[in-house]
Amino acid sequence: MADTTARDILLRQDEMEHERSGYEPVWEAVSEFCDPDGPDLWTHTNANRKTNQAERQDRRGSRVYDNTINSAANRLAAGLESLIIPQSEKWHGLSTDAIDDEETDEEKEWAEGLRDLLFKLRYSAVSNFVPATQSILRNVVRYGPGYLYAEESFGSSMIRYASIPVVEAYISRNRFGEVDTFHRKYEKPARVCAQLFGYDKLPAKIKALVDDPAKCDEKVGLVQAIMPRKERQLYRRGGMMEYLEAPFASYHVVEGEETIVKEANFRSFPVSVFNWRRYENDTYGISPTIEALTTVREINAVRRTGLRALQQVTDPATASRAELDFVPVLNPGQNYPGLIDDQGRQLLVPINAGQNPGPALEYATQRAEDIRDMLFVNLFQILIQNPQMTATEALIRQEEKGALLGPSGSIIQSGFATNLDRELDILEAKGLYAEDSIYLPPETLAGKAVRPTFTSPLDVLRKAAESRDADLLVMAAAQLAQASQDPSIMDNIDGDEYLRIKKEASRAPQRLLRRREEVEGLRKARAEAAKAQQGMAAMAAAGKLAKDAVPAAVAAKESG
Repeated sequence: MADTTARDILLRQDEMEHERSGYEPVWEAVSEFCDPDGPDLWTHTNANRKTNQAERQDRRGSRVYDNTINSAANRLAAGLESLIIPQSEKWHGLSTDAIDDEETDEEKEWAEGLRDLLFKLRYSAVSNFVPATQSILRNVVRYGPGYLYAEESFGSSMIRYASIPVVEAYISRNRFGEVDTFHRKYEKPARVCAQLFGYDKLPAKIKALVDDPAKCDEKVGLVQAIMPRKERQLYRRGGMMEYLEAPFASYHVVEGEETIVKEANFRSFPVSVFNWRRYENDTYGISPTIEALTTVREINAVRRTGLRALQQVTDPATASRAELDFVPVLNPGQNYPGLIDDQGRQLLVPINAGQNPGPALEYATQRAEDIRDMLFVNLFQILIQNPQMTATEALIRQEEKGALLGPSGSIIQSGFATNLDRELDILEAKGLYAEDSIYLPPETLAGKAVRPTFTSPLDVLRKAAESRDADLLVMAAAQLAQASQDPSIMDNIDGDEYLRIKKEASRAPQRLLRRREEVEGLRKARAEAAKAQQGMAAMAAAGKLAKDAVPAAVAAKESG
């Protein structure tokens, strides 16, 4: 049974490699031009490729003459991190999954507590969340897809994260466009395979490598396949039917051996897939770097020509009437005897072909600016370029940033939403919602799912228009009430709703606001106190009236 499953996995791997082969030439060009300092990603596709760092730099140096795209991609990745998942902020909240559900204040406070726990786990020193997500954003900007793997940990972090390299990942999508099958093709030294999977589970060929001290570090090809289970058995538990197996299975197969060395189950899909933009029936998607690749090739060709012309100006070729015994290297301030004839004419003269590198280098500079625009670098430099900008102009520019980066930002956020489901599933298995847990949900949340509500700076930019328009409406109402001397106009403004709009457009914590029942209680007590005060004032007025009436009655009687 295991051999049949392993054989099917390897056949599926061949199909997925064939599908991805259409993307790899473009990714390789991106690696060459846009990530020249990184390691070779595609060495496995050509055994003759050089992997030595010095040789790799020499090979790339013969093709790469402009580093604009590399620096722009790094800036965009850093900008996306600051807009979508800033390390210094809580960039999402939690809400119920019901569309028509109005959350209570108790539910909101519970959701904030659970959110704080998630951020504490993510940003712990051992979770690897920050390096993994930074690597993913760089991959998304350069290649299009990025892969975040979240697995259960048994240390203080409880969850550990890893970024899967683009070169190792193969995916397949279901009819909804969701990734439900993930293959990872990777290599490990033989002795590491024994540590990961156990010596007894390794095939004989790999055991022989492990036992040989001279060969124990030889790499072994492996394929990890994560896929939905085709068949799942049901059983009855407490009057309800539940599945016996988890919905997703994971297998590690040794290439060439058709042997499964490890099998595992996942209750939720462990890999979250990120994209910059993806068209219909497009498995891996596209990146802004790929969109700029034609311009990148062009600017490298132009700059190469311009540099060649510049070299001909600064270090021109020379001509001589007769063949010289040697051609000296002309250093400034040095005397070269024998290079003039008896009449004082130079025997070695520079060849001036009229080279002018200026237009080529100027054109390359213009195209470099186009590349920065394609990767939105200028959006993050607005205030630097124009420090005299007014607050209104800065707000408009900020809204423009949100409008331009919003579509791709939403696609990236969907990956983090998938990762949240994975995180909550891991924590639930560890007893997050147990009866004695401080994170036990309120009874009103029974049967409801939890979803993220993003509150990153990008989302604040999206909501800035609603918040600004609410301010303008309240200001207009106040001005009209003052101008018309009619304060009743302000009765049209619901102060509580205005405050809620401002709260939703900000990242202020829910605990800053009192619960609605507390507010209603304060208002009721204030109204009762005011009513009692009015009653006491009325009684005092009646007493005073009665007191004044007695002398008046006496005086009237005496006068009558």
